[in-house]
Amino acid sequence: MADRNFVNIGTKQRVVFHIPRSIRSEYPNSVFLGAGTFGIVYGLEHKSKNGNNIAVKQLIRPFENERRAQRCFRELQLLSEIDHENIIKIKFAYTTDTSIQSFDSVYFATDYCGQDLNAILAQETPEKHSFSLRSFQKIISELLRALKYLNSANVIHRDLKPDNLAINENGKLKLLDFGLARVLDENNQHTNDPGMKYYRAIETVSFGHSDRQIYNEKADIWSIGAILCEMLTGSILFKTDPPASDVPIIKALNICGPIPENVIIEQVDEERSQKYLRDKSTKAVRIDFLGYFREKARPWLKDDIVREGVSLANFIDGTLEFDHRARMSVEQSLAHPFLAQVRRPLKEVTASGTIVDVGYASISEWKQRVWGFIQNHPIR
Repeated sequence: MADRNFVNIGTKQRVVFHIPRSIRSEYPNSVFLGAGTFGIVYGLEHKSKNGNNIAVKQLIRPFENERRAQRCFRELQLLSEIDHENIIKIKFAYTTDTSIQSFDSVYFATDYCGQDLNAILAQETPEKHSFSLRSFQKIISELLRALKYLNSANVIHRDLKPDNLAINENGKLKLLDFGLARVLDENNQHTNDPGMKYYRAIETVSFGHSDRQIYNEKADIWSIGAILCEMLTGSILFKTDPPASDVPIIKALNICGPIPENVIIEQVDEERSQKYLRDKSTKAVRIDFLGYFREKARPWLKDDIVREGVSLANFIDGTLEFDHRARMSVEQSLAHPFLAQVRRPLKEVTASGTIVDVGYASISEWKQRVWGFIQNHPIR
């Protein structure tokens, strides 16, 4: 339970959200920004018009089990070590608990970076719209620059989706939410539960009983292709109802064509699922993405799509490949003709070094690490 040093600013998902009383006078107004499985986020508005607003995230049940505790520390670690203009960074962290024995609440603050792309896209209409094809190209280019930096630090995001991309009033992108991000395993073996199913590459989806899949940084490239299609049309490309784990992949198969046999053998460890995907693949035909955009794109984008349609379709074809070896890399995506007009090579920077994974630990050990992190990142 929080003491008098904290102020209750709201309750979401039966979780009370507190901020330090010491910053309340500086940030007198608050607004709920969003909630998910692992966290709740509020925005705090600075009292000065010229002051910087901040976003505060409370992690939900961070020490419920070892995996959640590991994710908690990973997110804190990554956001404190990453330093890139298109990626959020921690300003400070705090807890409402007074001792490690009762430690169960974890909060951290970052700059508020604007509305998320999902909310922005929902506001776009033929009568009133802010984004052109060039705007979307710029957003994708900035996202790829962020990924280039992350990959150079040996990090994959694993949860790219419009909700995790913030766009400020000047159109600048910031990559959010590193709750599922992690350092690449040396054998590319990772858990099979990353991210929203509509944006997941086939290699991250489990069709059997194993909780680990083999994939690398190119899983994020598939997500970029799906996001770009959504930006251009206003519809989630692989949306299904209900969003069961394998159903979006079946929809992807009907859009992106048959799954190569080598991918089925490598990524699907259950014989019944292999047969199912083979049967579905025999009838699958890849759509013509240029024709798809001409028909489905937002009306005010169609003239630009006609002009740049060939390079656009080629870019989508290079990102939405079932076989990750045939999928474009970050470097190839940045250099693609579709993004030539917005490319800024001098901003395609890499990290000064790689980030070391934190490995595995008990819940009590994770608590010690997170507690220490909070003590080392106080409110300033």
